[in-house]
Amino acid sequence: MKNELQISLLLIGLIFAINAIFGGFVQIYAGHLGDKYGFKRIILIFAFTYILTLLLLFSSALFFPIPMVFVLLFIINQAVGSLIMPSLSALLSISSDVPLAGFSYMRVASNLGWAFGPALAGVIAGTLGYPYIYFVAALTAIGTFPLYFFLREMKVEGKEVERFSFHKVNKELYLFGIGVVFLFVVVSQFSVTLSIYANNFVGLSTSAIGLIYFVNGISVAAFQLPIYRLVRRIGLWNGMIIGSVLYIIGYFSMALDHSLWQFMVSMLIVTMGENSVTPTGSAMVSKIANGKSLGAHMGVYNFFMSLGRGMGPSYGSFLLSYLVSPFDIWGLAVVPAMVGIIIFVTRRSEENKRNPSMPFA
Repeated sequence: MKNELQISLLLIGLIFAINAIFGGFVQIYAGHLGDKYGFKRIILIFAFTYILTLLLLFSSALFFPIPMVFVLLFIINQAVGSLIMPSLSALLSISSDVPLAGFSYMRVASNLGWAFGPALAGVIAGTLGYPYIYFVAALTAIGTFPLYFFLREMKVEGKEVERFSFHKVNKELYLFGIGVVFLFVVVSQFSVTLSIYANNFVGLSTSAIGLIYFVNGISVAAFQLPIYRLVRRIGLWNGMIIGSVLYIIGYFSMALDHSLWQFMVSMLIVTMGENSVTPTGSAMVSKIANGKSLGAHMGVYNFFMSLGRGMGPSYGSFLLSYLVSPFDIWGLAVVPAMVGIIIFVTRRSEENKRNPSMPFA
């Protein structure tokens, strides 16, 4: 956006904030729709809509490169894509004997695509042009769409789903979600902050930045299952806490990075935190929901994640705009995760008091 449409760093951060918060709100209702009408049906509807918005983004970028039009379509596209996630997560949770295992396997599969996505996007942007990134993405989504028909519908027949209400969601999810918001402010430095810092502050090329993200995708595929086995032994709360610590170490180490290889090492550490946090968080929600309104609970959890993701780029853009020292930038960037760790440790202690026979569950 910055290079092609000449949009300022602060505005880019604001766009991602609006996009994430809006997407988070609509995911709550999307999860309830999955509970009510069936998760597979909702996935199919929003997956088809997502393809349409990608084609609109391609057309806008190629034929009508008006910044505000593109930004509006970008926000709609990201929101529609996020509407799939509560039903997909709920369906995966129901289908798995051990939800943590199911979410871990899904991350391996999805990140094989993520590993090649940024690198491929860099090649497409450099050869065909920036708009064709969305055209290729649309073709990929079209190729994936038929696979959704093979999903097995898991909606509970004969059970009337009540109208969604926030007070019907387990309050433990809200307490957990507060920590998730702080953590994901740091998690989301992965997108805007990292790429702009590596390009504008360190001078890495677009293709080099793509390789940094390639390390992320490959590392998930290589290490997600070993991390899953570790988290299953040490407990979900410890998985969230250790993953948060790794995020802090990985991002702060970027203040020391001056070459592509150094950034790759930092990204590897960040990815170990991601491997621990991402499937564990979803498994925590499945445990908290305990089979009741699972789609709605997943939607509320995704809202908390989106709220953190939304604030993250704005926070990172602010740091990049007004700070010069890498240690100041990345030192302040990781502070919210420290708050998240305090909340997770507190919630773990409370749960251990309630269930002394299951320490660190």
